[in-house]
Amino acid sequence: MTTRREILFSAGGGVVGGVGAYIGLSVLSTGYADIEWANNRDEEVWIETTVTSNDSFFSSSEVEYQTKYRVFPTQHARGGDLNVVETGTYDVEVEIESKDGSQSAGPFQTRWTPADCYHQRLIIEVLDDMSVEFLQKEC
Repeated sequence: MTTRREILFSAGGGVVGGVGAYIGLSVLSTGYADIEWANNRDEEVWIETTVTSNDSFFSSSEVEYQTKYRVFPTQHARGGDLNVVETGTYDVEVEIESKDGSQSAGPFQTRWTPADCYHQRLIIEVLDDMSVEFLQKEC
């Protein structure tokens, strides 16, 4: 017959083992980060975005994400791409061009460090004067 002490010991071992497995998995897992674009101008623009990883001891920098989108004036919603990079440190470069190609601005640069959470966002906002503001939305 199972004693009360044996039952408590096995329940305690299960809790401790479960917590250990959770901690181990959370250390190994990473989050992903999203990019969104907002256009505060009265006309559409082209936005070219390049995200580059930083040099590290084990690897050299490389382009992790690159795109060029036509972004219409933003009223209440922004366009975006999901899961463009994992958590880490990245250099982001943005160039803006008017719809007809007559005006351009940039490159604008920022260092982006998505934290250990899922779906952290970098919002790239094009202002009226074709400058850019980078906003990082935490999880």
